[in-house]
Amino acid sequence: MKKLFTYILLIFSTVVLSTNVTFGAISKQINANIKTKRVPAGTVIKLKLLDPVSSSTASLGDQLDMMIADNVTVDNTVVIPQGTVIRGSLEEVQAPKMLYKGGVIRLYFDHIVSPTGRQLPFYAGIYNNPNVTYDGALSSKTNYATALNKTVEKTKNIVVTPTTWAWDKGEDMLNGAPKYVFAPLTAIISAPVAGIYFVGDSIINVFRKGEDFAVNQGDTIEVQLLKPVDMPVY
Repeated sequence: MKKLFTYILLIFSTVVLSTNVTFGAISKQINANIKTKRVPAGTVIKLKLLDPVSSSTASLGDQLDMMIADNVTVDNTVVIPQGTVIRGSLEEVQAPKMLYKGGVIRLYFDHIVSPTGRQLPFYAGIYNNPNVTYDGALSSKTNYATALNKTVEKTKNIVVTPTTWAWDKGEDMLNGAPKYVFAPLTAIISAPVAGIYFVGDSIINVFRKGEDFAVNQGDTIEVQLLKPVDMPVY
C-alpha cells in the first residue's frame, strides 16, 4: 500500500512538473513575440470623443472615454491602431457665469489601453485648438469684453443699416439729390435709439451668463504627447 501511494505521488509530481514546464515555455514564447515601439513626445494624435461633454452639465471627476481617430505610425509601423481606447476624466469644470463669463472644461488623460490589454500612462495636452486657453483648458472664451464688442457692433448697425438704406433710396429719386437729406436725417433719428440700446445692453450684459462650452459625441480633438509612450507591437 505504501509503495502504491509512493508510485501515485511520483506520477502526480511528474505531470505537474511537465505542465509547468509546458506553460512556462508557451509564456516565454508569447513574451518573446511581443516587442515595444516608442511613440515619441511631441507626436500629434487625433482623438474622437465617445461621450458628449458640456460645461453646464458636467461635474468634476466625470469619466471620459476617447479613441484614436487615425492610425499612429512610427517608422512606417502602425504602433497605435485606429480605435484604440484612451480613458480620462474632467479635471476642471466651470459652468458659464454672469458678466458673460464662458464655460471651461479641462481634460485629464489617464491611460491608453494597448492591443494586449495593458493600461499605459498617457500624458498629453490639447493641440492646435482655437478654444484652448493659455493654461491648456478648453473654453468658449467669452467675457464682458466679448459681450461689449457684440453690443458695439449691434449699436453700429442700428445707425448704419437704416442710413445706408436711406442713402440708396434717395439716390434713386430726382437724380440722387434727396439722399443728402434722407441719409443725415435717418442718422440723426437713429443715433439716440442706438445710444439707448448701447447703455441698456451694456447693463444687461453684467447679469447675462456667458456661453457654454460643449463637445459632442464623435467630435475630434488633437492632442500632443508630453511624454513618450512605449506600445507593445508584434
